[in-house]
Amino acid sequence: MTLNVDKQLILIIATLILLGILMVYSASSVICEKDPRYGDSLYFMKRNLLRVAFAVAGFIAASQFDYRKYKKGAPFILLAGAMLLVSVMIPRLTAGSIKGANRWIEVGEASLQPSELAKLALIIFMADYLARKRKTLNDFTRSFLPIVGIAGIFIIAIASQPNYGMAVGLSIVSVIMIFVAGAKVKHMALVAFPTLLAMGIAIMNSEHARRRVITFLMGGDPLGASFQINQSLIAIGAGGLTGKGIGQGIQKLFYIPEIHTDFIFAVIGEEMGFWGTTLVIVLFALFAWRGIKIAMRAPDAFGQNLAIGITAMVTTYAMINIGVVLKLLPTTGIPLPFISYGGSALLVTMVSCGILTNISAHVWTPIVEHISVPDETEVAEDFDASLNGRRRNRRASHSGVKYRPEVVSTSSGR
Repeated sequence: MTLNVDKQLILIIATLILLGILMVYSASSVICEKDPRYGDSLYFMKRNLLRVAFAVAGFIAASQFDYRKYKKGAPFILLAGAMLLVSVMIPRLTAGSIKGANRWIEVGEASLQPSELAKLALIIFMADYLARKRKTLNDFTRSFLPIVGIAGIFIIAIASQPNYGMAVGLSIVSVIMIFVAGAKVKHMALVAFPTLLAMGIAIMNSEHARRRVITFLMGGDPLGASFQINQSLIAIGAGGLTGKGIGQGIQKLFYIPEIHTDFIFAVIGEEMGFWGTTLVIVLFALFAWRGIKIAMRAPDAFGQNLAIGITAMVTTYAMINIGVVLKLLPTTGIPLPFISYGGSALLVTMVSCGILTNISAHVWTPIVEHISVPDETEVAEDFDASLNGRRRNRRASHSGVKYRPEVVSTSSGR
């Protein structure tokens, strides 16, 4: 077992974080300078640096904490996650309705999004449950349905805030974890149809979600419902191959709402061009590759499931965000991991990656890394030396025996 963490994973995360700091400043500096509410071009930059510092501290702490200890407390972690989801319904704790959603609670002067912590709690519990039930997961009623039900409760609670984007993402992560753990495809198919049906009914019954889906499918008022996504596509197209240069973007100048959060990928497209957006996608692909490799080499089933869950969480939400900015998916409120301006999302993502890094410190080193293959010359020399040695030993062991054509006698005369 090697005690070295996955340095390539840390390098990927550090690159994404540094890119996020740069792009948040580029996306927000002009707006903050012109808007009297801020009056300082570094307003979001300073706050973002502070949040990054807290997130990095969380990453370091999680990377030093033995991931196997989460297994013992998995049920309590799940319960804490459930209580956090309920907390948004408590008047004294909730930050109130923001843009039609009750997703935040007030913690002193700061706000916290409980669903971010709850999704990590669910992943930890699922990793433990699937590890314990891996031999009986094919039992539909005793092992499969209970974990689907628990995940469903969390997903429904998040969707009811409403936060359909996160609910859909968590559904995908749950499906990936259950499938990788060895569940039967036919069992998953039996659950998938009623789940998709219920999700469709819920979206159609929500005016906010229904309007976004209709706008995505059929378009809308270019100065109303379609304004944000249309301006996002203009920014991506205007960037061309190499981009306009850092800080030279136009669409960030009051054209795209929430550009430093959910639509920061559009800033990357306009200012860094095709190569910049490709770099971001490649970095997330490399993150997925390192995460899968860590999962494959984890020393126990819990570590494997947890690594798969965290890797799926980060890459799934990254794909959703990029898909929204490129108008491949309906608009959601999902930030781009590591890069978008945010507090709760960045903190939970970094803590999750800290756990993944700790798992990498416990992976089993493949046996092939301990096998040195000598070249042909060394093999031939060793073989000749061994053969000559056996010949000398044979002569020495029979030195007291004389062989004659007719009689064999010993040197003692007997």
